[in-house]
Amino acid sequence: MAEEKKDTRGGKRPGAGRPKGINKPYKAFSVKLPVEYIDKIKNTADKHGLSVSKFIQEAVDSFEE
Repeated sequence: MAEEKKDTRGGKRPGAGRPKGINKPYKAFSVKLPVEYIDKIKNTADKHGLSVSKFIQEAVDSFEE
């Protein structure tokens, strides 16, 4: 008799999804900027080893009093 194979399609995958412990709510935010600013933001974030989101967060925080 042939051995039945386990169906490996669908279901929970180890390591998939958002990491546990992130309790801060996030929301998508869209802005229109000249193309050269998009390139500047991406290049500068990359140069500093940051994601674009983290780079913008740090830029905004630098202006807070």
